[in-house]
Amino acid sequence: MLHQWINQSPARDWLMTRLPLSRENERAWAASAAVSPATPTFVVQTRTGKDIGVIGLTLHGARAELGIALHEPRYWSGGYGTDAVQTLVDGAFRALPLLRIELIVFPDNVRAIRCYEKARFSKEGVLRAREYRRGKYQDVVIMSILHEEWRRGRGKD
Repeated sequence: MLHQWINQSPARDWLMTRLPLSRENERAWAASAAVSPATPTFVVQTRTGKDIGVIGLTLHGARAELGIALHEPRYWSGGYGTDAVQTLVDGAFRALPLLRIELIVFPDNVRAIRCYEKARFSKEGVLRAREYRRGKYQDVVIMSILHEEWRRGRGKD
């Protein structure tokens, strides 16, 4: 499923990964994600149990990098991304000794930026010429939420 999503999904334009993804690379990623405590990864599903994407963290000590991709466009703008991000952030800050969770996003991915802002992530700045995309190196926006910000905002949803 991941192989098809990454190689054929309209979301692939915003992924921070090398394309195309081979079946061999998909199997290797799935095997490592399934057993590595440093990369907790989850499938995003609809209320009826349909798989629509993936979300996960890469842990680096007291810091984690968040990544999400919803590969089924008919579910975009339906709140699934925001719900998945808020759920993962909440679970990570409750279970792990994290100071911050961060992510990078292309500045033209307005839908994703809005999702992250709804999940209380703040823009920190721009990393210039950071990711190769569409034949050239492009800027990305770095966003984060600190444990203290999450803790203060818990009762406000």
